[in-house]
Amino acid sequence: MTRGLDTDEGGRQTGDMVGFSQRVRTLTVAGLSMAIGIGMGVGLDRAWAAPRAAAAPAHYSRYAKLDVFARALAIIEQYYVRPVDGDRLMQAALRGLVSELDPHTSFLAPEEARLLREDIEGEFGGIGMVVVIGRDKKGRTFLDVRDVIPDAPADKAGVKAGDRVTRIAGRPIAQFSDLQQAIVLIRGTPGTSIKVTIEDMEEGTQRTLSLVRATIDPPSVEVRYLAEGIGVLRLRDFPEDAAKEIREGVVTLRREASAHGLKGVVLDLRDNGGGLLDEAIGIVDAFVQDGPIVRTRGRRGALLDEARAHRAGTESDLPLVVLVNKASASASEIVAGALQDHRRALIIGERTYGKGSVQAPFELNDGSLLKLTTALYYTPNDRLIQASGVTPDVFVGVSAAKDAVPRDDSRPEVMPERENPGHLEPEDFGRKTPAMVDEGAAVRAAADDLQLRTAVQHLQAIGALKPEKRR
Repeated sequence: MTRGLDTDEGGRQTGDMVGFSQRVRTLTVAGLSMAIGIGMGVGLDRAWAAPRAAAAPAHYSRYAKLDVFARALAIIEQYYVRPVDGDRLMQAALRGLVSELDPHTSFLAPEEARLLREDIEGEFGGIGMVVVIGRDKKGRTFLDVRDVIPDAPADKAGVKAGDRVTRIAGRPIAQFSDLQQAIVLIRGTPGTSIKVTIEDMEEGTQRTLSLVRATIDPPSVEVRYLAEGIGVLRLRDFPEDAAKEIREGVVTLRREASAHGLKGVVLDLRDNGGGLLDEAIGIVDAFVQDGPIVRTRGRRGALLDEARAHRAGTESDLPLVVLVNKASASASEIVAGALQDHRRALIIGERTYGKGSVQAPFELNDGSLLKLTTALYYTPNDRLIQASGVTPDVFVGVSAAKDAVPRDDSRPEVMPERENPGHLEPEDFGRKTPAMVDEGAAVRAAADDLQLRTAVQHLQAIGALKPEKRR
C-alpha cells in the first residue's frame, strides 16, 4: 500500500495546490459536521496515486452532448433579462451534474476547495467550534454546537456544546445554502474578528459575540485516566499523527495507572466523523498483530487495495472497549469494524452512521475540486460498511441521568462493613496487606455518561476473567 504525501522538512504538505496535483487520494469524508477550528469529518487517505484527470480525446462521442450545454449557456448569456455571471452558472451546472450521483460526490468551488485543504492540513484561522446544521420544530435553521475546542476563542467566550449559532456576521443561518458556506464566512486570517450570535438553550438567552480568529491546532487525542487502572482515549477525528498520539496516549495511561497497572482502555470514537484513512489503519495496527484491516473494492466488487496489520509494536494484551454512536462515521467505522472482526475489542454504544464510500479528489483547472465516489470500504470479514454501519456488541443509550432507569439501592438501610467506623482493618500476619481499593471509583469518574460507565464496567469484567500472569 503506497502511503505518504510530499512534505517539507517540517512535515507540511508541499507542491502546487497543497499536494493535490499529480496525485489522487482517497477521501474518508463523513459529511456529518464541519469544524470551525478543527478538521472533524474531513480528511484524505494517502493510499492512491493516479494522474490528474485528463481531458478525453476530441473525437470522444460523449462530448458531442456538450454542444447542447454550450448552446443553452450561450442563449442564457445573450437573452436573459439581466446580465449573468458565467462562472457561477458553470459552478451551478457542475453541482447539478453531481447531484444525480450519490450524496458524497460533490463539486467544490475554489473557495470551498480551499476550505477542504485547510481541514486536511489541520491548522487554520477559526474560532474552535464543531457544528452541524439543525432545524427546530418551527422550521428555523441554526448551527448546533456539538463540541468546543479547549482554550479556543469560542471556549474563552463561554460557548459550550449544546448552544446554537443563529447568526453569522448578522446573517441568519437560513441565508446560507449549506454548511460549507457558513464555515467559509467564519474562517479567516488569524487576528481578524467575526461576529456570531449564540443562543444558550439551557438559559433561553441570546448574545452576540465578537470573536477574534486564532490558529486552531488541537491535539487529536484527549487522554483521561479514570481510576482503578482504567483510562480513556478520546479521538475527535483522524488527522495526521493520530495513530502516533494514540500510542503515546497508551504510554501516558500506563504511567498514570502505575499503582494499579493499566487494566483496560476505552477508545472513544463517538461523534468522530472520520479523517485520514492511513491514521485509521495505524490505530488498528497498534492493537492487532496480523491480518487484514480494511479492503477497498471498486466496480463490481473488484479488490483495489488491502491494508494489513504488522506485529511490531502491537498492544495485543491490553483489554479494549470502543465507544461509538450514530455520528461515528467513515474512518471511525473502519477502526471499530476491524477491531470487532478481529475480536480484539468490545464495541459499545449505538449503530454507526454507515459511511463506507471512498471519495477521490480531482483538481480542476480553476482551483475547484470534483470529489467523486470511486470505491467502497469493507471490514476484514468483508462486511460492507456503506449504509450498514457497524452494529455494536452491546447496545447502550446516551445518558444515565436522562434516559436510564434509576438504580435504586436495594437495601439503603444496610451500611456495609467497610463504612462502619469501628470495622477491623485487614491484617495478614506479616504478609503485605493489599491496598484498599474503592471499587466504584472508575465508574463514578465516568459521571452520568452511561455509555462510558458501561464501557468501564465491561473492562472491569474482562479484567476479572483474564488469568493473572505468574512470576
